[in-house]
Amino acid sequence: MPAADPTGSRPEGATSDSEGDGLATEPVVVRKGERGWEALRGEEAAGPDAAVYKTLISGGLTRSESLTLGVAKIPSGAALSAHRHRQPEVYLVLAGEGSVRVDAGVKPIKAGSAVFVPGDTLHSCENTGTSELRLAYVLAADSFDDVEYIFED
Repeated sequence: MPAADPTGSRPEGATSDSEGDGLATEPVVVRKGERGWEALRGEEAAGPDAAVYKTLISGGLTRSESLTLGVAKIPSGAALSAHRHRQPEVYLVLAGEGSVRVDAGVKPIKAGSAVFVPGDTLHSCENTGTSELRLAYVLAADSFDDVEYIFED
């Protein structure tokens, strides 16, 4: 069997699944180091104290559908500003500690915490610890480009 291309493009000789949707049956594998960090509000927000993200699995970048996955890092004392988007989202805290706000509710989070955010719900995440807060995020979207972030400030 041919090796899968880490960028998610279809390897030569790959076959589509039985439903004929065009997705190959081999796994899509992306290494975090293959993507660069980005800021949600553009380059002006990408200073040393800004929350940044890397999208790893997303239609247009990878051979995938229905879900978008990435990682984010928030420096100590910084926050991901309050925002909403149509799609539901899940956070899995990988390192650090902080708090997450979903509508009016605020809960502490730390490594190992999982958070569900319903679609079109105002939410934010703040690093309240002394080290970097790192989390994985999953959005119910074919592509990160399908997610329209609406910030409240």
